Amino acid sequence: MFEHYQPDTVVMKLHVLSDLHTKFADFDPPHTGADVVVFSGLDRGSMSQCIDIPNMGTIIPKLGTSMATTSSSSLADALFTSTQQKVLGLLFGQPDRSFFVTQIMGLANSGRGAVQRELLRLEKAGLVSVQMHGNQKHYQANRESPLFEEICGIVRKTVGLEEPLRAAVDSLPGTVRLALIYGSIAKRTDASASDVDLLIVADELTLEDVYAALASAEQLLDRKVNPTLYTSEEFDRRRARGNAFLTRVLSGPVIVLSGAIDAK
Repeated sequence: MFEHYQPDTVVMKLHVLSDLHTKFADFDPPHTGADVVVFSGLDRGSMSQCIDIPNMGTIIPKLGTSMATTSSSSLADALFTSTQQKVLGLLFGQPDRSFFVTQIMGLANSGRGAVQRELLRLEKAGLVSVQMHGNQKHYQANRESPLFEEICGIVRKTVGLEEPLRAAVDSLPGTVRLALIYGSIAKRTDASASDVDLLIVADELTLEDVYAALASAEQLLDRKVNPTLYTSEEFDRRRARGNAFLTRVLSGPVIVLSGAIDAK
């Protein structure tokens, strides 16, 4: 039996042609967000079947069926494909550095075809510049593009240096009171070979834990990460005494990855 809808419901008739009826059992319709109803007992010999589909936006509840579905998607996933995230993260996360194709493939862990397609699109759009070094093309974020600053800002907040480090911090065991980037990265004065300076305040960690968690981020960014680890007691005591190092760090630009500077 087909469900009946109110008169004001827009109904579209889909006719399944007879020359396709033998393939109907293998048909797997793409998910579009609309409710999908599977009918059993269809007569393969019939010339056509009519399926009533409610107007988009109409929700037809079914007893015993959960209509709500949830999915976790990061901001980066909403903006970019997986390959775009990796390529943009490298080029615009480190705009002073150039990369050749095989280098991007290795750092992004992506295939040659996918990487080359993204690089070609970026080159045609004027978002990256290309220079020949020997017989290799080197790609670099184009500072002359009117969108350069905007793309750098988006990348830094999603898939650039910050995101891999934030993921590494989130993977640490126990509670991290504070994690922040300081130094040349935060000041935006870094060069392609600059290390990433990271300050972490946590009571249940060892440096071995931190180095293990940061290993994947170092590999992805192709940069060395220098962590400094304090317990809460050490951080509060040194800050109260005006420790030169902490004073210099906290009085300059920082990028907070987790927690808050004044959290207790």
